Amino acid sequence: MVRSLKTLFIICSLIVSLYAGSTSKVAHTITIAGTADLQGMLEPVSGKYDLDFDGHKEEMTLGGLSRISTLFKQLKIDNPSTVTVSTGDDLMNRYFHIYKGRAILSSISDVGYELYAFGNHEFDKGSEVLAKALEGTSFQTLCSDLNVSTSALKGKCRPYVIKEFDGVRVGFFSMMTEDLPLVTSERNVTIISDNVTTAKEMVILLKEKESDVIVALSHIGYKADVRLAKQVKGIDLIFGGHSHDYVKKMGRIGKTAIVNGGEKGSQVIKVDIPLTKELKVLHKEMSMTAIPVSQTLRPNESIDKKIVKYKDGFPATIVLGQTKREWDMSKDEIRQDESAVANMINDMMREQFKVDIVLNNGGAFRGQKSYKAGPVTDTMLQEIDEFSNYAYSLKIKGLYLKEILERSAASYGEGGFLHPSGLRYRITLSGQPQLLKEKAVIKQGTRVDEVEVLIDDRWQQLDLDREYTILSNSFIVNQEGDGYFWFNKYGTELKNTYTTFYSLLADFLRREKVLTPGEKDGRIEILHAKKSI
Repeated sequence: MVRSLKTLFIICSLIVSLYAGSTSKVAHTITIAGTADLQGMLEPVSGKYDLDFDGHKEEMTLGGLSRISTLFKQLKIDNPSTVTVSTGDDLMNRYFHIYKGRAILSSISDVGYELYAFGNHEFDKGSEVLAKALEGTSFQTLCSDLNVSTSALKGKCRPYVIKEFDGVRVGFFSMMTEDLPLVTSERNVTIISDNVTTAKEMVILLKEKESDVIVALSHIGYKADVRLAKQVKGIDLIFGGHSHDYVKKMGRIGKTAIVNGGEKGSQVIKVDIPLTKELKVLHKEMSMTAIPVSQTLRPNESIDKKIVKYKDGFPATIVLGQTKREWDMSKDEIRQDESAVANMINDMMREQFKVDIVLNNGGAFRGQKSYKAGPVTDTMLQEIDEFSNYAYSLKIKGLYLKEILERSAASYGEGGFLHPSGLRYRITLSGQPQLLKEKAVIKQGTRVDEVEVLIDDRWQQLDLDREYTILSNSFIVNQEGDGYFWFNKYGTELKNTYTTFYSLLADFLRREKVLTPGEKDGRIEILHAKKSI
C-alpha cells in the first residue's frame, strides 16, 4: 500500500505543473483531460487496482464525480487551455434504469465535462431517451459518423467542434464502434461510414477549418485506435474508450498519440500537447499523466448532495418486465441438465451477433435458485449475471470444438459444463472423461458424440475441418477458466462485444416487456445421467 500511495502523491503533484518536459521552443500547451466508460458509476468504487502497472493490485477506493469535478477545476487553474472530455458508455446501471439518463448526464454536465462523444450504451434505451437526457446539459455533443437525421437526436449533436485558446485552434471529432448495429437495438441512428473513412474525411475538413491540433474522441477500443492510426495521418491525439484499457504509457503511431480513458472514473487521463510559437505540434514532447481520482481529493459538495438525492429515490428493486414461466437457475438444472434459461439467453446472443454457435459454461449462470413467474427485476438479473463477463466472438475449427465439448462432458456436474446454441450434442457419462494437464489433453475423452451444428436452418454433422464463428464469455475465452485453453490457443479474430447477460436481457425487456423461457428442445442429451454428483 505504501508504494501505491507514494505513486499516487507523485502523480497528483504533477497537477500543479503545466508541462514537466517543456523546452524553450514550447510557446503553447493544450491539455486534454477526461474519462471513458463511466458505466453509471457516479460514486467512488472500491476494488483492486494496479496503478503501477506491475501486476500487483491493491485494494483502494477511487473515482466519484464529485472528486472528478475537483480535479477538473484544478487542471483548469493549472492550464486554462484545458478541454475536459468523455468518450462514452456512461449511461449504465441503476441511475440509468431509474432516471433514464437524466441523473447521469446532468451530473456530468455539473462536473464540468465540455465535450461528449457517444458510446454504444448511450443508445441502450433508444435515441428518444438519450435526447431527453441531454436537455439542459452544458457540454457539446459530437456524432461525426452517425446519421441522426431521422431520430430524436437531430440538432442535438455536431459533426465537429473547434475550440480556440490563445490563437491555437483545436478541432475535435468522434468515432463510434462499427459494431453499433450488433450491440444495440437502436435503429433510428445509423453509422454513416467506416471508422477509417470517417477519420480521413474529418482530418481534411478540420484542416480546411484551419485547426492547428486535431483530436479524435473515439469509442472503438484501443486496438482499433492503433489500427486506425496506422491508416490515417493527421490526427494528433486519439483519446479513446470502449475497451476499458488504462495504458501504462501513451501509444505512438507516427505523429499520432493514443490514450484510453479506462473505466468507472477511477483515473483521469491528462494529455499535454505542446506547440511552437508558429503553432506546430511538438509530437515527440506530448505527454500523458494518469491521475488517480483519490479519496484524498476534496469532493464537490453540491454534486455529492445531488447524487445522494438521486440515490435516495432508488426503489428497493426495479421491475424491468415480466416472465410467464419460472426461471430455474438451480445448480442441478444448470450443471447437470439442459437449461431452458441458458437456452433462452444463448439463443438471444446467437441471434444478436449472427454467429454459428454460442457456448457458455454453467458457472456463468448464477442465482442458484428458481425465480417464480412474475416480475423480472434488476436484482434478479444481477444475481443471474453475478460475474458480468463480457461476450467474445472468435473463429475456431470443428476439430477443437469436439475437444471443447469433451471438456464439457468431463465437467458434468461442475461449472465447466457447457450450454450451447446453434449446436446439439450427446453425452454418455459411462464413457472415458477427457484428462488435461498444463493446457494439453493427456487422455482423449469418449463421452461426446452426435454433434451437429445448425447451418442455414438445417442440422449438419460437425465438420472437423470447418471454421465456425463462436460466441462465449471472457472467463473461458480470455482467462481459460474451467480448463478451456482452446479458445486462446487456436481461436482467431477474437473480438470483445462488451455485452453481458444483464445488458442483453435488460435491453430485450425494455423493448418487449415480457421474457419467458421456452421448453427444452433436446440440444443436450445425457445418457446414464446421475441425479446428484
